[in-house]
Amino acid sequence: MADRMPTEPDVLGEEMALDAGREKLTILQIITPKRYSGAERSMTYLSEALVARGHRVVVACKYNELMLQELHKRGVEAHVLPIRGKLNLAAPFVIAKFARRIGAEVIHTHLSTAGLWGSLGAKIAGVPCVGHVHWLNHKHCYVFADRWATCSYGVRKHLIAQGIPGERIEVVYNGLDERQFAWPADGSAAREKLGLRPDQPVIGVVAHLSAHKGHAYLVQAMSRLVDRFDDICCLLIGEGKNEARLRTMVSQLGLDRHVRFLGYRHDAVELIKALDVAVLPSLQEGLGIVLIEAGFLGKPAVASNIDGINEVIVDGETGVLVPPGDADALAVAIDALLEDADWAQQLGRQARARMEQIFTLDAMAERAEAVYYEVIGEYQQRKCRSAI
Repeated sequence: MADRMPTEPDVLGEEMALDAGREKLTILQIITPKRYSGAERSMTYLSEALVARGHRVVVACKYNELMLQELHKRGVEAHVLPIRGKLNLAAPFVIAKFARRIGAEVIHTHLSTAGLWGSLGAKIAGVPCVGHVHWLNHKHCYVFADRWATCSYGVRKHLIAQGIPGERIEVVYNGLDERQFAWPADGSAAREKLGLRPDQPVIGVVAHLSAHKGHAYLVQAMSRLVDRFDDICCLLIGEGKNEARLRTMVSQLGLDRHVRFLGYRHDAVELIKALDVAVLPSLQEGLGIVLIEAGFLGKPAVASNIDGINEVIVDGETGVLVPPGDADALAVAIDALLEDADWAQQLGRQARARMEQIFTLDAMAERAEAVYYEVIGEYQQRKCRSAI
């Protein structure tokens, strides 16, 4: 596949379009989540969409109450298996036995631990495996997969640089159900819930509180923005080991009145409705699903100009991209959007249109289906050749 970044609906890849006459599949999705976050949500949405297309989808996971509730609510079969941990040498045998029991025709793994044990389990069970890479991971947990799927061309490039053949890697963009994102988004209820005034300038970031997410640069930008907007509020939605450092930084800069730590919130999408500007100042990113959510809600974004993010945000058309790690540039871009409501609304409208073109649930499911059929076909051909 050409190493290009699509910007039109052909992102689905006409050469891999689903043949309507093909049989429905039994697909085993494997994930061992720590939380219910980006990759876990993407897997859940994909599973729901594949079920809606007539496939049997079974999720094997370690216990995660919130994810299990979401899967049940969406009608996706899920089973808790003892497969957690990268030292769990029994995991691939557990997966293989389970795959045989349900008659899995393909195994689709998500994240590194599941990628390692799921691909080995697939080999034991004699079924093909698609290893889904949602982040800038090292290849070592994915090398036993028959095919790789990535959430962006940025991650694809990262794997190619590690020696993974480009022709074995397919980009499957995260997709969301646009019907769940009413637009124009009404943020009045979210603002009232948070005690924010209707006319108060509000920005925010939804991300794990890790150093590579760049929250520190946003806090530094806030120290400049409070001079322009006395009542500005910045919402930090997420949890993580960098929280204590960020709280200290906020206090040292005298920003306690302006920066609010909301922790992990399952209702993060509802809170995005309260924002005037969505921000993602990451130094590294696989794709940035929060930018897709903000786009579906018609919110303009300011984000780092890095691989992955620049596949979601088109600079000057759906948001503003700034150099990573540049607090001044962040402040200038946020200032400009808060000052020019008409421009911000225009970017928001265009963001919604782009998400409807590229980052939909149907697009993700169709792309994944095509990868499954192709890898199953190749696997069967290899078995036939080896039997001769």
